[in-house]
Amino acid sequence: MAHLSLEKNIESHLDELIELVSNLKDDQYCFVPRGETASIGRHLRHTLEIFLRLVDDYDSGQINYENRARNLALEEDRALAIHRLDYLKTNFEKPDKSIELLNNQLVIKTSYFRELLYQLEHIIHHNAIIRPAVERFLGNAVQKNFGYAPATIKYQAKHVSG
Repeated sequence: MAHLSLEKNIESHLDELIELVSNLKDDQYCFVPRGETASIGRHLRHTLEIFLRLVDDYDSGQINYENRARNLALEEDRALAIHRLDYLKTNFEKPDKSIELLNNQLVIKTSYFRELLYQLEHIIHHNAIIRPAVERFLGNAVQKNFGYAPATIKYQAKHVSG
């Protein structure tokens, strides 16, 4: 089984999200299912803004995910969301380096590539949350592995028939 690089894996997930947002209608993108508190757009906004903090603050060497924009327009404006996804796709590939992660009163030493891995896992996590709504709107057009972690996909390939 071939392994994708971290960068190719992220690029693939960003492409998947661009395709998803492109295929949804505005009302579907903003729809909050009964019993839920967030739309597909709200989950995507959250995911984008965390990733944007990492990319935009790379040069400073300090990342604070709490200091994100919380731009509510991303929750409703599919074109804006696609624009930001394209921006991330074009700008996230940078050399690895040590960075400091700031969280409340904590300072944690980490690296850019470690934080990229976190971004990938964060995207997959939120894709898993929105998968039921996406399936409701797009049916069989949803990619088979959308919202599944690589370990789950690997396990299912070995142990789950059908």
